[in-house]
Amino acid sequence: MCLRCGRCCTSFGVCVTPSDIARIARETGEAPETFVMAIPEQPGRQRAEPAVLIDGERSLVVLRYREAQGARFCPFYSPGGCSIYGARPMLCRTYPFVLAGHGVAGMKGRVCPRDWKPSGKRQYVADLEQYHREVERYAKMAAGWNRGKGGGLDAFLRFALRAAGGPPEPPNEPPEPEEPEEPEEPEEPDEPDEPEESNPP
Repeated sequence: MCLRCGRCCTSFGVCVTPSDIARIARETGEAPETFVMAIPEQPGRQRAEPAVLIDGERSLVVLRYREAQGARFCPFYSPGGCSIYGARPMLCRTYPFVLAGHGVAGMKGRVCPRDWKPSGKRQYVADLEQYHREVERYAKMAAGWNRGKGGGLDAFLRFALRAAGGPPEPPNEPPEPEEPEEPEEPEEPDEPDEPEESNPP
């Protein structure tokens, strides 16, 4: 199982798709430009998010990180864990695995302190399939943006979220067990009114 060591949250910039950005904005109420940034395209990366032209440079859109002591801290990471866990990017949901046939395989460059296998493979496969769908949509969107010679990050975010259209696909969360309803206590019957005293004739 995952050790929840936080290394993947403090080692590199997390690439995000327009669907990720929409989910995070809805979860946090924050404007996308406050939590994403553009960085130059990285050579030798293992993931497939497309590069987009931002101010004339091929760039990757990532969560806005802060650098300290050689680490890159995700803005939503804290010692207690991920503050947007339910709306975290699909890359985070699937790391450090990739689809392999009908199952999953570990990535070569992962930062986990030891190898591990997911306990819920079906969940990982479902998440990886959704991740691939969203990256494919993003690639088509990026191609259209790049044909127009790009622009600034704010303009790209407006373009991407408008092109994505509609609400983002919700992440594949396992259903939470419903809590049994407590039986209602029966109402106590009203006490009968006391008869009024009548004066004798």
